[in-house]
Amino acid sequence: MAAHPYGFNAGDFVRFSVDANDDAVGSIVRSVATSGWDSSYGFRRSLGEAEAETLRLYAFRRIVQGRRQASLSALYEAIDAFALLPRVNDVPWESWFKGDLFVARSLGGDFTSFADRFADVADEHAVARSDVAIESMSRVDSLDQCHLVEVSTSYGTGLVETLVFRDTSPAGLFGTFRLRDNLVEFAPTTNLAQLAASLADGLDATRRVITGPIGQDQLAGTLFSLVVAGAYIPCAGCLSFVADGLDGAPSFTAFVAELLDESDVVSLADSANDTEGEAAFYDGQRLVVLSAQPSFDGDDEAEGEVDLREFDSTVRSSFGSSAAADWRRH
Repeated sequence: MAAHPYGFNAGDFVRFSVDANDDAVGSIVRSVATSGWDSSYGFRRSLGEAEAETLRLYAFRRIVQGRRQASLSALYEAIDAFALLPRVNDVPWESWFKGDLFVARSLGGDFTSFADRFADVADEHAVARSDVAIESMSRVDSLDQCHLVEVSTSYGTGLVETLVFRDTSPAGLFGTFRLRDNLVEFAPTTNLAQLAASLADGLDATRRVITGPIGQDQLAGTLFSLVVAGAYIPCAGCLSFVADGLDGAPSFTAFVAELLDESDVVSLADSANDTEGEAAFYDGQRLVVLSAQPSFDGDDEAEGEVDLREFDSTVRSSFGSSAAADWRRH
C-alpha cells in the first residue's frame, strides 16, 4: 500500500477522472479481503497514517465510480476498503459509508449482503458501529442526508461532501450534552460545480498555476474590506480550490459562490477588489473571489504586491463556458 500513494488531484470528486492507481490499490484490497479475517487483522495493524489515507481515498473513489457506472461491485469494494481501515473512527460513518449504502440501495442492492461482507473483514468494534449506520438507513431518504450532494459537470457525475460542524457543550452535572449540528447547505440554483471546474481548468491552461481539488467552503467575511454581519456571507453554495503558482506566479485560493438574492453582489465584489491581494468578479448572483495565499517568508512587502488581475480574462470566460451546463440535484 505504501508503494501506491495517490496523486495530488485524486481527491477531486467534482473533476473526477480515471486513475490507474485504483487498479493497484484495488488489487491489494481484494487480495486481503478474500484471504480471511486473520490476514485482514494483520493488514490493518501494518497500516500507517499515509497508507490508511490511501485506503480511505480509494473507498471514496469507488463510491463515485459506483454512482457513475451504476456498479454494485465498485460499492462492495468501497465497503471492503472501509472494513480494512485500522481504527473505527477512520471510517466516515455519517457521510461516505452511508453514501455507499444509499447508492447501493438505489441500484437494488441488499443491505444484508453489505453487512455480511463488512463483518467478514472488519474487527468487532467496527462491525458494531456499522450495524448502527445500516439500521439508520431506514431514515435516510436522500443523498444529502449522507452529507453528500451529487453534481453534474463536463467531467460527468461527481460528489461534493458538505461541511458539518459538530459541537458539544461543556460537561455538566449530568454529563456532556451534544449541541445541534451546524450543517453548511449546498443548494445553488445554478451549476456552481461546473463554474468551479471551468475556472480551475482555465487557470491550469494558463500554465501559471496548478489547481487542486474542488470542495465545499464558506465565504468568509474577512475577504471583504467592508464590515459585514457575521463571520460568513450567506450563500446558496460556495466551493473553493487552491491554485499553486509556478515560475513566480502568485498562489491563491479561488472561491466560487452563489449569493442569496438579497445579497448585494456588486458591493461585495467592490469591497473585495479594494482589499489588498484580492480580485473579485461577478455574473448575476455568482461571485468569484481570488485571494492570495499568505506569505510565511517574512517578506511583507512582496506579499502586498500580489496582483491577481492577470487572471481577469480566465475568470470572465469561465462564467460563459459554464452557463449552458445543466444542474440537477438528487
